[in-house]
Amino acid sequence: MKTTYLLLILTIIVALFCKKRQPAYLFIIITNLSAWYQGLIHMIGISALVLFASANYIYLYLQLHKVVKILLRVMIYGFILATALHWLPGFVNLLVINQVKISPLSIPFSMYVNFDQPMVILILYVMHDLYWLEKNHKQSYQQLIKYTLLPYLSSIPLVLIPAYLSGCIVFEPHMPDILCIWAINNLFLVCMAEEIIFRGLLQKALQNGLKKYSNKSALLAIIITSSLFGMAHFQGGFIYIGLATMASCLYGYSYYKTGKIVCSMMVHFALNLLHILLFTYPMAITR
Repeated sequence: MKTTYLLLILTIIVALFCKKRQPAYLFIIITNLSAWYQGLIHMIGISALVLFASANYIYLYLQLHKVVKILLRVMIYGFILATALHWLPGFVNLLVINQVKISPLSIPFSMYVNFDQPMVILILYVMHDLYWLEKNHKQSYQQLIKYTLLPYLSSIPLVLIPAYLSGCIVFEPHMPDILCIWAINNLFLVCMAEEIIFRGLLQKALQNGLKKYSNKSALLAIIITSSLFGMAHFQGGFIYIGLATMASCLYGYSYYKTGKIVCSMMVHFALNLLHILLFTYPMAITR
């Protein structure tokens, strides 16, 4: 199974950094063929991806009635939601960590290496040409570094310390045995998918849509998107929702200042990495 996931990670890197869409399309096709060969996707899953790509193509390139455009947009968002909840049939996501206590005071942790959500998000990212939208947001390397480091460093007093004081996490430095597989999955599959959805799509759309109503559209977009991000983590409880919302504001700020999904991805991943290395993960058992 490793070949497919290596190809998937390579496809993500190509999609995020390649200046042309054709190589990304080629890697998406090769990755899905590998997944089909290795049993990670069945024909119904391939059919679903073809339907999703077709809906995006029709939405982007054909002249349609306004009502049809709205229906297609609803359909596209429905696909995204279905993959986020892993309701889309025809995919096999591998359970690689099953009820493992990462540290003595942590609650048991399970982790799937997903194929469905990253692939749908990749298709969306490439077809909607989000790389070129980012390219138009020109920043120097110094500014990119600044607005990646600043939100990350701010996450310590704004997210980790409140999480510690609330009892949600406990200070327990350790080097987990699962760190390598966790880091690869968290960066390339989890953070990538979440940042493209919440920053590249929702935050950007809200900011553009609110411009005619408010001169603070960027701030409102960050707040609304972050509230939705927080609510998406409802399984952790009210405190966890609040912490996730605050963390998302920092990711959103990084994306607003840099215009780069990669920057908000790095802030997101770096905070998660600090969490798993220094504190109970995902939460404390004493909570």
